[in-house]
Amino acid sequence: MFIGQQKGRNTKENIHRNFGMPTPHGNAYSYRKALRMMYYADHHGFPIVTFIDTPGAYADLKSEELGQGEAIAHNLRTMFGLKVPIVSIVIGEGGSGGALAIGCANKLLMLENAVFYVASPEACAAILWKTAKASPKAAEKLRITAPELCRLQICDGIIPEPLGGAHADPAWTSQQIKAAINETMDELTAMDTEKLLKHRTHKFRKLGGFEENAQVDPKKKVNMKKEDQIVRTTPNEELEGEVEKLKQQILKAKESSSKPPEMALKDMIEKLKKEVDHEYSEAIKATGLKDRLDMLREEVSKVNSRDQLMNPVIRDKIEKLKDEFNQKLSAAPNHPTLQYKLDMLKEFSKAKSLSDAATLKQEVNKKFNEIMSRPEINEKLEALKAEVQNSGSSSFADLDQGLKDKVLNTRKEVELEMISALKSIGLVVEGVKSNAKVLSEKDSPSVFKNKVDHLNEEINKKIENVVSSSELKNMIELLKLETARAGNKPDTESKSKIEAIQKQIKQRLSEAIISSELIEKYEDLKEKNSEVEQSSAGADESLQKETKYEEPRLEINLGANSSFAQCM
Repeated sequence: MFIGQQKGRNTKENIHRNFGMPTPHGNAYSYRKALRMMYYADHHGFPIVTFIDTPGAYADLKSEELGQGEAIAHNLRTMFGLKVPIVSIVIGEGGSGGALAIGCANKLLMLENAVFYVASPEACAAILWKTAKASPKAAEKLRITAPELCRLQICDGIIPEPLGGAHADPAWTSQQIKAAINETMDELTAMDTEKLLKHRTHKFRKLGGFEENAQVDPKKKVNMKKEDQIVRTTPNEELEGEVEKLKQQILKAKESSSKPPEMALKDMIEKLKKEVDHEYSEAIKATGLKDRLDMLREEVSKVNSRDQLMNPVIRDKIEKLKDEFNQKLSAAPNHPTLQYKLDMLKEFSKAKSLSDAATLKQEVNKKFNEIMSRPEINEKLEALKAEVQNSGSSSFADLDQGLKDKVLNTRKEVELEMISALKSIGLVVEGVKSNAKVLSEKDSPSVFKNKVDHLNEEINKKIENVVSSSELKNMIELLKLETARAGNKPDTESKSKIEAIQKQIKQRLSEAIISSELIEKYEDLKEKNSEVEQSSAGADESLQKETKYEEPRLEINLGANSSFAQCM
């Protein structure tokens, strides 16, 4: 059951709805009508959701004569005894008893910019300081905002709003409200009736408690402005000197086939990262885009902190700001310095990657040599080598089945030993299998495989370019948003929208893949593959079936930046 208060969007609607101020009488905007609907929901077991947006109850003569106070009190008493879950959401302002009359709920949620108060700041200022000019001071003392009420445990949750307020994007705000209601109702519906009533009573019983001289809650400092950190940068002349000195050390290490100075290289990369970040900050200030960047950061942080879907409009703003910054960057006064530091950072990062790869290669080779030098492994390999030579076969395909099994088992044993050794030095090893036939040497499978891999890389690059484009990103975000709006039971209109967006995404990907150049390469590889199959068709058919095997490959993941693969 949804029960709400509504003010209106213009003067005519405000007057028609009495500025959102309910009365005890009448068929609309009355507390007794809300009470009747609550009784109906309680009788049929419907959960109740109320939307609060009122400056307070309407205090005219007729309302007082018809029992305004009695109607509010009756609602308060009744709501505490209802046996169904109740959730109240403040979507604008909630004033005094006018809001409480439909606000005695198990959970009270507030929109990010909503207010909830016992008296308006103007009324409070007029009572305490005898002037309405003190309303800002009164508002501060009343603590009427959502974050303050949440810290006081009056409000149970804050629903995010888009930049500029809920009216800037009502559809997105509605999705946030829907998600908050579903989450809260899931929690409340799990309670039995007795526990639900106790939960509601306890919520209001605990209000107003305080402790003198208590320590300040660290959570209260979250939204406080942080002190500006002073970034200490190295003068350009000094930085250039350090860079040249490190370059000379790396060249000497390369000539003498020794390791480059790892600690100095790591320190220089960290320093250059800080320098580049500082130069980018200065460039943003110089191009006049800092305010827009700060606004976008604030908006994105709200979305990320609550794990919500990013609105395609925000994504579009980010892309536009990025493009505008890239266009203006060359005109920034510090652009040459920024470019120099970026180049140095790339150069040293590449040197460090090569150094890490060389070190890793040495460790892996060392482990491999240790395994191959073991007496038991050596004996097996020598015995197997002698058997292969005695068989007189020139290739693996010519071996008899028993000898093939021995070769494969020995290889598997060496692989397992290698995997164990690699894991001992902290590497993650994944077994990757590829279904392949053992072909004769004249078929050149390595050459053919390289061409296939190259074609796959080209196709993947085409797809990546399309996926990274702002147009497709917006379409994907729009698809996510439409799917979230549709929920578990989408209607016909939602289904048609989702299917249309999916069709557009598939069409964009198809257009990227289907190019004349890629089709020609595919047809060429297809023709060569048929030639290979024909050339191997003359061999004994049973032997071909026996020589099918899965070629395992060891792949070692080293994180996001590097990987090492060894084929046995």
